Amino acid sequence: MAMSGMMGSLVAWLIGTIIGIVLSIIYFVITLFVVKAGADIVFAENLGTDMAVLAAALITVGSMLGGAGMRKGALD
Repeated sequence: MAMSGMMGSLVAWLIGTIIGIVLSIIYFVITLFVVKAGADIVFAENLGTDMAVLAAALITVGSMLGGAGMRKGALD
C-alpha cells in the first residue's frame, strides 16, 4: 500500500514539474515580446536581442520565485 502511494506522489510531482516548466517557457516568450515591444515604443530604437532575453529572463525568474512564496506554507 505504501509503495502505490509513493508512486502516485512521484507521478503527481513529475506531472506538476512538467506543467510548471511548460508554463514558465510560455510566460518567458510572452515577457520577451512585451520587453521587446516596450523598448521599441519607449526608446524608438531596436533593443539588442541579448539584452531583451536577459531582461525577460530576469523578470520571469523574479515573478516565478515571488509567486512561489505566495503559496500557503511555501516558506515554512
